[in-house]
Amino acid sequence: MRKRTAMLSLVFSVMSTKASGLDLSGYIALEERVFFQSEQFAEQEFGAMPSLIVEPEIYHSSDDRKHSWVATLFFHYDPNDDERTHFDIRQADWTFVEGDFEIRAGISKVYWGVAESRHLVDSINQVDAVEDVDEEDRLGQPMLQLALFKDWGSLRFFYLPYFRVRSFPGAQGRLRGAWVVDDDKPAFEESMQEWYPNFALRYEHSFGLWDIGVAQFHGTARAPVFQLKNDHFIPFYQTINQTSVDAQYTEDAWLWKLEAIYRHSENDEFVALTGGFEYTFFGINDSDQDVSVLAEYHYDGRNAASPATLFDNDFFIGTRYVLNNVSDTEFLGGAVIDLGGNGLSVLLEASHRLNDHLKLEFDARLFFEVDRSQPFAFLNRDDFMQLRLSYFF
Repeated sequence: MRKRTAMLSLVFSVMSTKASGLDLSGYIALEERVFFQSEQFAEQEFGAMPSLIVEPEIYHSSDDRKHSWVATLFFHYDPNDDERTHFDIRQADWTFVEGDFEIRAGISKVYWGVAESRHLVDSINQVDAVEDVDEEDRLGQPMLQLALFKDWGSLRFFYLPYFRVRSFPGAQGRLRGAWVVDDDKPAFEESMQEWYPNFALRYEHSFGLWDIGVAQFHGTARAPVFQLKNDHFIPFYQTINQTSVDAQYTEDAWLWKLEAIYRHSENDEFVALTGGFEYTFFGINDSDQDVSVLAEYHYDGRNAASPATLFDNDFFIGTRYVLNNVSDTEFLGGAVIDLGGNGLSVLLEASHRLNDHLKLEFDARLFFEVDRSQPFAFLNRDDFMQLRLSYFF
């Protein structure tokens, strides 16, 4: 309780700070998550589960715009799951820009990739797995980033001195397996554990209608494999080398997308890819509304020695409906179909801005007939609906 109180005090004290030259923004959200089916395991909760989220951000830049500082804090209080109650520094970094050169140091967030349904090449920030199952939420990552911008493209070098372990639902939480993951006692392939240095190099450029990104990563895999010990799963983090490429081809209403990786570790070597398209019908019935059709195929050749994945041989089909109104109303619906007949998952998302400060968001995740022999069979009873009301300041 002291830990939660201290975190709340810290967050709200930052929010109340009014210092000269600082820009303060962020949001406070009330979230209600409802699980439709009764729990699988005795410790879990069932029914409606409210929670509170606070994410303030402070920004400052020098008069010459060469230096900037950003601090983004994140706190989520969930009375039903102690592991989902957590505090994180999403960002706290300094950026210096001089001509075509940039330095960034501190805790930052970096996103790579172009696909909608799977973030295959995104390998810098750790997943905040207690937030949702879609891997959209990421923890802040300590890093030093050097960037060079030239006519021939941009080149970025990353030095990551410390590894963030992945968080998992606790005994009372949903969206977990029969054994609770003990993320307080992770195991590592390297003797330096969290302090084993990670490195990455990424090149990006646009060639006509093509946007290309190529990256090389060496370090600790963000997703662990699990070792069963004393009725708990112990996460084990392997050391990997990963080469990745992401590409997007844009022509008129078409977006063609590809993400692919080649990963090598001591126990496995495989190729994985996500590829597909997005086609948009602009101005439906002479209105401002747009409808997009999305389709992506997933292939993953990993063996049992690597972290399990839902996307070994799957097809995603979905649609996005954007009203382009003053309320920024959007809808997204889709399904991931296992082509081996091992299950189906459905996602529904919607958002609507009520006024200048209030935003309403709806999410639903439904899981159908996930084969009991699969690592994610525990999701069969974890269909849920989520409603979030956010106040932006």
